[in-house]
Amino acid sequence: MIINTENYPDFVANMQIEWRKGYDRVNAVAKKLYDVSFNQKLTTDHSSMDGFTFAEDKDEGDDNYEANPEQNYKKTITKYRIGITAKITWEMRTYDRYTEMSKALKGLGEATRQRLEIDLTHRFTFGTATSYTNRSGRTISTVVGDGYQLFYSAHEVNGSSSTYRNRIANNPSLSKGGLQAGRKLFSTQMIDSAGNKVVIMPNALIIADNPEIIDTAKELLKSKGDPTGAHEGVYNPYLNTYDLIILPYLATDNLGGHDSDKEDYWMLADLTHTDAVLEISEAPHMSAPKDNGALDFANDNLSMKSNAAYGIEIIDPKFIVFSDGLGTA
Repeated sequence: MIINTENYPDFVANMQIEWRKGYDRVNAVAKKLYDVSFNQKLTTDHSSMDGFTFAEDKDEGDDNYEANPEQNYKKTITKYRIGITAKITWEMRTYDRYTEMSKALKGLGEATRQRLEIDLTHRFTFGTATSYTNRSGRTISTVVGDGYQLFYSAHEVNGSSSTYRNRIANNPSLSKGGLQAGRKLFSTQMIDSAGNKVVIMPNALIIADNPEIIDTAKELLKSKGDPTGAHEGVYNPYLNTYDLIILPYLATDNLGGHDSDKEDYWMLADLTHTDAVLEISEAPHMSAPKDNGALDFANDNLSMKSNAAYGIEIIDPKFIVFSDGLGTA
C-alpha cells in the first residue's frame, strides 16, 4: 500500500501521534535555561540596555533626572535547520509491520528533540571556549556580547573600564564552600555599563548527570540540617533554595559521546532573568508524503521526515556563574 495523506489520512494522523510519543519521550531540560520565542526571520538582533540603575533626588519644582541609557551587549541570532528521514520499506507497508513503522516514527521524534537538546546544552558545555564544532561539522560561536567566551574571568562592559568574572576562581567542586564562592560572584562582581552593582539572585543549580554530583547536590539542597555538620539540628541555608536542573548532555563531546572531563561541571543561574535566547522559526514536526510522488522508484521505499529550524545565542553572561569542579585555577 502507498501511505500518504490522500490515501490514508487517518493512518498518517496516527503516524503523527507516534512521532509525538518519541518526541515527548526526551525531556526538554536544557530549554529551561532559555528565553524562548517564535518568529519567521532568518536573523534577528538582540541587545541589552544599561543606564537605569538608580533614580536620583528630585527637589521641588525640578525636572526628573534624565537617564542616559546606552547599548551594552549586542548579538545577532541566525537560524539554521535540522532534519532526519526514515525509510518505510515496501515490505513494512505490504505486510502490515506496524510495530517497525511505529519504532521508525518514534525514532524520528526522539532524534529531533535530542538534537535540539544537545544544541541548547552545548552552548554551556563549551562555554569556556570561543567556539566548537557541532556534530554536523558546523563551527558554532560561543562568544557572548562582549566578544569573550561565556565563562570568563574578565568580562567587559561598555562605558566602564571595570571588568567582572563569572567563572568561579580556582574552579571549586560542588560543595558548601563552592556554592558560597559562586554566590559571592553574584554579590560582588556583576556590574552595568556605569560600573554600578547589578543585583542578581540565583535560583537554579545546574549540573551534569554524574551520580556523585547529583547526590552531592541533593544533599546540599534537601538536607534539613547542615550537610557538612557533625550533628543534627544544624540549619541548612541551602534547603529548597535552588531548583536542581540536571543536563544529560552537559558532560558530552561535540558528537554527543560521554566526556569524563566535564562530569563535575556545575553552574548557578538566575533563570528568571536569563539572557540565553532560543528563537524558533520552524517548530519541530513530522511530514508525511501528500501524494504518491514521494515513492522511490528504484526500491519502493517511502520517506517520512522530521524537521525544525531555530537559532541560539547568549547575549549577557551576568545571569550565570560556572565551575568545572576540578579545583584548579
